[in-house]
Amino acid sequence: MLQPIAPPPFNLQWGFSTRAESPFFMPSRLLSQVHGTRVLEASDQLQEGDGLWTMEPGRFIGVRVADCTPILLAGPIGERPWVAALHAGWRGAVGALGEPGILRNALGIFRNLGGKPWDLIWALGPALQACHFEVGEEVVEAARRDPAWREDLAKPGPGGRPHLDLAAFLKSQALDLGLDPAKDGSLSRCTRCEGDIFYSYRGGDLKERQWGWVRID
Repeated sequence: MLQPIAPPPFNLQWGFSTRAESPFFMPSRLLSQVHGTRVLEASDQLQEGDGLWTMEPGRFIGVRVADCTPILLAGPIGERPWVAALHAGWRGAVGALGEPGILRNALGIFRNLGGKPWDLIWALGPALQACHFEVGEEVVEAARRDPAWREDLAKPGPGGRPHLDLAAFLKSQALDLGLDPAKDGSLSRCTRCEGDIFYSYRGGDLKERQWGWVRID
């Protein structure tokens, strides 16, 4: 089990699983993930979306990934803790035409509940890094619509197609949204490069997944 490097501000557990962890020790599956941008309050029902949040002590939430980026967020709303787990592929990061991406949606929920983005600790987990994240030109064009976009986030790959640095794009969004870079606990590990440790869809793992998870104690 890998833990984000940023220390939590309150009593919680969080982390990113690997091939070594048994799925029996992971959260119950509460999301039907669709590579979208919906962020939902966790309940006991299976819901369609790609992010969960909770303020309920003891509730164990998470997202399943195998190349997409798991994002964990934790911060105070008044005297109570708020946590979220997000599943961000390029579609979730970019969002639909005219709609915000999943990280922007999650921060909107946090602010609407009274939270301040600067107070959040946050972490991006192991995912497909730019070395292997080959995409089409249409993906880069879609990403350019985001106000946090920088041209250095996509570079030509060895095959001539762009390689997107999704993790750097998400971090750029986080800073644009007001998150504190000093509270970034991200782990820059590539699921494709380290296929012996992580599941990778592009590496042939079509069914198995690892988790990004969080629980308020």
